[in-house]
Amino acid sequence: MERMDFSSVTFDSLWATLAAALAVVLFGFLFAGRIAGFAAGLLKRVPLIRLAVGRLKLNDPSALTRGVTYAARLALILAACAAGLQILAGHPVIARSIGEGWFALRGLLQMPAVELFVNVALIAFETLLLLRISAWLKTGFQALEVRIRREKDRRLKGFSIQKVQVFTASQLTGFLLGLSRYARYTLNALLAFVYLTGLFSIFPGTRGTVQSALGSLFLSIEHAWSGFLGYIPSLFILMLVILSTRYGLKLIGFLFGEVEKGTITLSGFKAEWSTPTYQLVRFLVIALALVLSFPYLPGSSSPAFQGISVFIGLLFSLGSTSVVANVVSGVVMTYTGAFRVGDRVKISDTVGDVIEKGLLVTRILTIKNEEITIPNGMVMGSHIINYSGVSHAGRLILHATITLGYDISWRLVHETLINAAGRTEGILQDPKPFVLQTGLDDYYVRYEINAYTDCPLQMALTYSMLYQNIQDCCAEAGIEILSPHYASLRDGNASTLPPGHQETGVEAPQFRVHVDGNAK
Repeated sequence: MERMDFSSVTFDSLWATLAAALAVVLFGFLFAGRIAGFAAGLLKRVPLIRLAVGRLKLNDPSALTRGVTYAARLALILAACAAGLQILAGHPVIARSIGEGWFALRGLLQMPAVELFVNVALIAFETLLLLRISAWLKTGFQALEVRIRREKDRRLKGFSIQKVQVFTASQLTGFLLGLSRYARYTLNALLAFVYLTGLFSIFPGTRGTVQSALGSLFLSIEHAWSGFLGYIPSLFILMLVILSTRYGLKLIGFLFGEVEKGTITLSGFKAEWSTPTYQLVRFLVIALALVLSFPYLPGSSSPAFQGISVFIGLLFSLGSTSVVANVVSGVVMTYTGAFRVGDRVKISDTVGDVIEKGLLVTRILTIKNEEITIPNGMVMGSHIINYSGVSHAGRLILHATITLGYDISWRLVHETLINAAGRTEGILQDPKPFVLQTGLDDYYVRYEINAYTDCPLQMALTYSMLYQNIQDCCAEAGIEILSPHYASLRDGNASTLPPGHQETGVEAPQFRVHVDGNAK
């Protein structure tokens, strides 16, 4: 009872209260360092702390100890100050004085000049704190990225199931680096949001704006979340259509690929039809998927979306006439087998090798190395000559025409032209070349040498060599390659019959010309 009275009297005394509060604060300042050092020494002996330092591979473990010491010392000093303030608040006179001082301080802080100064100081403090935290985040994430790269192929290894590689070490490292980068972006965005909120909350004029903006933001998030929850059934159906289309196309592609390889055979279906048929089926499947997905797309029932759909459909219907014609022509040519990729063809006036056969266009590489793109509609409307259609059987005939006078024996001409064809590289000797006489004109005879080849891709070179050999063989046989034209006055002149076909013992009379009445 006496001890209770003594404590009450002691704390009722003003000087005793001040002395007690001062003693607690001085005790905190004097012994905080020693207590913090003792606590840090104990932490060094804890196995879990040593294990964490070893795992983190810190370059300077003493820095962690100093940091813990400073943090503990600051916490003890703050605790001592809080205890001293609590002791002071227990005395009625001191509590009243603190309340009056706080009221006076609030009045001082509410002065315009002081309030402006305090607000500017708060902005500066908040900005410095933002920069400091940003620097800490940058340093921390940079250290994390360095650690992730260092652990590649060590702890971050690839994952495989039997012989199937699910993901490699590089892919896992890239995923973790990307995750770290996006986490940093998210924290920076959150930090900027907190900074702007605190910045605009400092001034009374913008405090309502911040509250209104935050309310609108949270309301928008709530509406978005409610809309997302309501859209989940449609999203499920949409994902089901997408997954079915994706894996259905993979299955269709696999089947047509096996047909192209010859693993699967279909009666009446050629292997070269596999790729274009797959493209056609793929287009139809994707179109069907779009039709099925359209009602479940977000905003598909809105007037704006429907108006855009009608506008796009109108543009497609007006501008796709030639496109549809080219597609139909490409499909028809695919299944009629007019030509294949790699064939030497002549389409209208274009001669070259087919390098691409698509649904819209056909690309041809000419012998001059020119790439020509022809719409399939134009190809379908032109005549097509396929020089490679029967090339594997060696049945392509090259032909060249020369005209010679009637005074040369046709047997000699046949022999000479066949000899020239036989010397030409790329000309087959079986079947044998042959000559056709295609015309008996007024002044000369038309001879056409025909020869077989199995190299349609070398037509230009073969023709050039054939013409050269015709020149050489005609020169060796004494045949002048000439198409004669006659302007003659016949008065017993020798005819143009070949040697051996003229009458023997008949001498043609001399031809007489009278000039000015005198015979010469």
